[in-house]
Amino acid sequence: MSDAVRPATGFEAVARVAELPPGTLMAVVLRSGEKLCLVHTSAGICALADRCSHRDFPLSAGELTPDGLLECSWHGARFDPTTGVMLTGPGGDDVKTYDVRVDDEMIMIAPTSVPR
Repeated sequence: MSDAVRPATGFEAVARVAELPPGTLMAVVLRSGEKLCLVHTSAGICALADRCSHRDFPLSAGELTPDGLLECSWHGARFDPTTGVMLTGPGGDDVKTYDVRVDDEMIMIAPTSVPR
């Protein structure tokens, strides 16, 4: 079994905390192939599906706004990175979020999305 998966928790290591400074985004891929966007907000580190629900553009190519929202760089849709809720369109649904833990300076992600 890979060291990237901790059997006791089922969480998967995806990056080091030092690789994701506050106010930044990062694309990561789980072992399952799911693409995620990590976001380091003032509230902590969040993880959500790396696709805007409007046109499937990667959210990791967007930016974190001064008020802490994740903005898609393609059409400007804004999401709450902690809940995945779309706050402004154009169109689309909320995006899936994932549980995040930090263990030994590693960002750990739950293998399945959080039920909404």
